[in-house]
Amino acid sequence: MCYNETMPHEPQISSDDSSALQGKKLPRRRFLKGLAGVAVLAAIGKGVDLLLPMTICRPGEWNGPVTDHFDGMYFYNPEHANRHKTNKASSIFGWFFRKRIKGEYPIVQANTHRPQLAPEVNGADWEVTMVNHSTMLVRVGGLNILTDPVWSDCTSPVQWAGPKRTRPVGIAWEELPRIDVCLISHDHYDHFDAATLKKLYARDNPLFIVPLGLKSLLQYHTDAAPRCEEKDWWDTVQLSPSVSCTLTPALHWSRRYRSAASGNRSLWCGFFMQVKGGPSVYFAGDTAAGTIFDTIRRRLGAPTLALLPIGAYRPDWIRTHHTNPADAVQVFRQLQAQQAIACHFGTWQLADEGYQETLGDLATALREAGIPPHLFPAPDNGQTLRGTA
Repeated sequence: MCYNETMPHEPQISSDDSSALQGKKLPRRRFLKGLAGVAVLAAIGKGVDLLLPMTICRPGEWNGPVTDHFDGMYFYNPEHANRHKTNKASSIFGWFFRKRIKGEYPIVQANTHRPQLAPEVNGADWEVTMVNHSTMLVRVGGLNILTDPVWSDCTSPVQWAGPKRTRPVGIAWEELPRIDVCLISHDHYDHFDAATLKKLYARDNPLFIVPLGLKSLLQYHTDAAPRCEEKDWWDTVQLSPSVSCTLTPALHWSRRYRSAASGNRSLWCGFFMQVKGGPSVYFAGDTAAGTIFDTIRRRLGAPTLALLPIGAYRPDWIRTHHTNPADAVQVFRQLQAQQAIACHFGTWQLADEGYQETLGDLATALREAGIPPHLFPAPDNGQTLRGTA
């Protein structure tokens, strides 16, 4: 007997149904690809986060006994400079990336002043040439002393990003005289410039004076063991038979990478140089206003000359660790210095105030304090000033 065997019925999928299934799979594939992309970016970010603090953003480090400004791991300010509170809206990250109203910082192609260096500076005389920002060539007691040297174009771990130079250095590198001593106040990029320090070490091998925790960072970036005195506040180093240098307190902080764990692992300071029978020169580094300057005067005396920062102060909360021109004038009066010279302004715009705004605020503060402008000038890059104790 013959019969027809029929196969089980298989449903037929129409072209419309096939398109619908493909449409459902497409968002899922996109989601998975997106998730994979996020995971890759997160892994890269984590790798960068681990790599940078060990290389170009490496912090200094100090291990030592607990003191009144070191808790065994981190340094801190015994005098809290928190009169100008920060909040969420004015955090450093939020401030940097939000829309801001910034004053003008004109770009200058050539400086109007050229350094006028004396053949030598001895006895009661002092000479200071503004290089840029907080980099100043101080000449006293037969020594050439350089503060916080920066010859790079950007104050950043890399030269393709970060605050850019708006005017040339006041002394070309090739014209810089041999440096005997280099003072480094702290680790921020506008004060500790790795490229410049490496060049300076290779060229002159000066004596480096640094606060606690910066010797290891200096050795890392010079790839050598430069002559270096690493000291705490109130420690004194003999620069020559007639010139001494004492590290002084400052109200500031240290950090070369964004993570809190890498911050305040090295100290910050100012420097008080004393020539036996001659002038005394105080370089404040970076600092906020406070009573520490009364203490410095009481312990070390009134300086002949004070090099004081006046820039990077707007918005107001930045004064937690910086001085505006009015603060600097108050510091000048607290120190009872014979003369002051302004620094930490003019080359990199690190806050919202403009260049002329800074100069105008200094002029106003001096006028209100009854101080003649010639006792507290704000020099141009390349300008040389001199005096006698």
